[in-house]
Amino acid sequence: AREVRAGRSGVGIIESHNFGMFRVTGAGARAWLDRIMAGRIPAPGRLSLPPMLAPSGRLIGDFTVSCLSEHEFQLTASYGSQDFHLRWFEMHPDAGVTVENISDRRTGFQIAGPKARDVLEACTNADVSAAACRFLDVRRMTIGMADCIVQRVSYTGDLGFEIYCDPMSQRHLFHTLWQAGEMHEMAPFGMRAMMSLRLDKFFGSWMREFSPDYTAGETGLDRFISWKKDTDFIGRTAAEAERATGPARKLCAFLVEADDADVVAYEPIWIDGAVQGFCTSGGYAHWSETSVALGLIPTERASPGLDVEIEVLGEMRPARLVTEPLFDADGARMRG
Repeated sequence: AREVRAGRSGVGIIESHNFGMFRVTGAGARAWLDRIMAGRIPAPGRLSLPPMLAPSGRLIGDFTVSCLSEHEFQLTASYGSQDFHLRWFEMHPDAGVTVENISDRRTGFQIAGPKARDVLEACTNADVSAAACRFLDVRRMTIGMADCIVQRVSYTGDLGFEIYCDPMSQRHLFHTLWQAGEMHEMAPFGMRAMMSLRLDKFFGSWMREFSPDYTAGETGLDRFISWKKDTDFIGRTAAEAERATGPARKLCAFLVEADDADVVAYEPIWIDGAVQGFCTSGGYAHWSETSVALGLIPTERASPGLDVEIEVLGEMRPARLVTEPLFDADGARMRG
């Protein structure tokens, strides 16, 4: 995890990864997505991060929506939830829209770290400069001899690119990226390293911080809801009602004075001698060398600097609520 940030290599390549992926096409694709998703639907060449809500206002999806053209979109979410999401789409059909599950037809790699752009530039004739390939851009480009879809976004919270290709091009894509990364001492990293890196940024994760048990307002995903759009998206009435009153609980980040064990999930959070919340996930953030926990507590208690205790394996561990990320607090590296 430290090497991905800056340490020995300055760039990392994650192992082959799959997501739950859908291809949405047709003349009515944008209007359909505008109703299905609570957030903004992006313009061609851009992506957005809209939540998908049930009529109750609870979360049923945490998506990346990428607009490849006015009538073609790529949806990216949890691989394990692909069947659930496909059933939901099929429950809300539209005659002018085709939805295909392509979860096993697109795969690829993520490169991340301060040298990630240098690696990508060495592999393609496309312009991937900061001006031409901005944060939240999506582009079709050829990398080596592989036709790819490249997204300017990263779950590590650092400068990064998500790169997708046909599975038959996967080996070639890896070797192309790896060869270009050798001069920067590229290091491979896996899912556990990425899940550690996201803790430095307090990024939530599907089925941990974001799940059908929670609402967008509780988890902070309401910041991605497009309240101004003139669409009666699914879950709008419930989400607006919660917005008017405010959620009863709020997702917060804590720095934990851990001993030999970190938070995993569902550990009770004690405030003033009583259990008033619980952890959704946590772990050791290797870059900041800090034990981090994410959890839900009553909204009225969610103030910076709040001292709590988190019960880890039966031991009460002191923890403090923090709001500023431990890495790239202003997002300059991630967006640069």
